[in-house]
Amino acid sequence: MQLFLLGMISMGSAVAALLFLRFWKNSRDRLFLLFALAFGLEAVNRALYAYNGVRNEDEPLYFGLRLVSYLLILYAILDKNVFQKRRERAR
Repeated sequence: MQLFLLGMISMGSAVAALLFLRFWKNSRDRLFLLFALAFGLEAVNRALYAYNGVRNEDEPLYFGLRLVSYLLILYAILDKNVFQKRRERAR
């Protein structure tokens, strides 16, 4: 049952990544590209976790990929709301 749920989470993350990639293609907004990368990493992370067998989720590989994914989302939000406004004011 756990493998099935991990597969569903991986598939959902991959679908979200593809949707954000399509939004980026239409708007060329960096927020969507970074979200697509983050959800793509999450999809790969869950797929690797399911493929290698559900043992310990705290292994550095899984934890590191998830950390990078969440940091990408945080950076995308900060880039859109803070850094971009600073760049606009500097012009």
